Amino acid sequence: MDAQFIISSGLIELYTAGLTSEMESRELEAAMHQYPEVAAAVTTCQRNMEEYVKLQSVSPPESIKTRLLNLIHTDSLTPDTATTNAAIPQLTKTSPMEQTNVLSVPETKGVSWKWIAAAAAVLLIGSVILNFFYFNRWKEFREYKDKYQSLLLSQNSIISKTNEYKTRLEKLTESMEIMENPKVMKVAMPGTPAFPTAVATVFWNQDNKQVYLKVNNLPEPAADKQYQLWAIVDGKPVDMGVFEMGDTASLLQKMKITGKAQMFAVTLEKKGGAVSPTMEQMYVAGKIPG
Repeated sequence: MDAQFIISSGLIELYTAGLTSEMESRELEAAMHQYPEVAAAVTTCQRNMEEYVKLQSVSPPESIKTRLLNLIHTDSLTPDTATTNAAIPQLTKTSPMEQTNVLSVPETKGVSWKWIAAAAAVLLIGSVILNFFYFNRWKEFREYKDKYQSLLLSQNSIISKTNEYKTRLEKLTESMEIMENPKVMKVAMPGTPAFPTAVATVFWNQDNKQVYLKVNNLPEPAADKQYQLWAIVDGKPVDMGVFEMGDTASLLQKMKITGKAQMFAVTLEKKGGAVSPTMEQMYVAGKIPG
């Protein structure tokens, strides 16, 4: 959980009111150490609670303070003073109306403020409980949402893999149809003396003159290198295009069209191909049958 989520969850209010469980208190206190903004929010909430309590306090009327001081002053006088003794009843006794004003007004205000404080406390606790309830529901929603997103990613991955396999199967089926076509000539190209283990095969359609290449065994080239197919026509090499390796190498790759050729060869060139073949980098070569 991040700091902003903790602050808006209602957990801080529960903690300040003493309504959190032991585990929730430990989690919040750990978050206070980890996030300064959470600690500041807790301090602010506690300060606001203290200010709220202070606002509910009731100050006694000024007349009560005056009468108490007079009583204290009267008790300190000696009994020899007749005038003072005569005045004592006047200072200590009040009329029923005065007693009512002194006692009933603060009591009425006290009761009123107590009810207001109780109602505010109930509202506060109710708000905190609702926040806590929705916080738990939100956590459950997040868990379900994360599971849904995980399943959605898995489904998308499966769909992507399925489409990849489907495309590969279609290309494989197309390759098989080309190789089994009786009008397609197969030209085997074994490795040259410099690369004896290399093998590749050309499939040449005699009707549309389209040339296809299948890599049987060629080493992976460097990142800046690429294999290039050549057709030898009347003793001269003719570019038939570069081709890819990796997974694509196991399938037929469509090359350029040629009307006639006496043989085919593959050389390793700079990436993108060359104008003329590098003879010392010729990996395979094969003559056309007949």
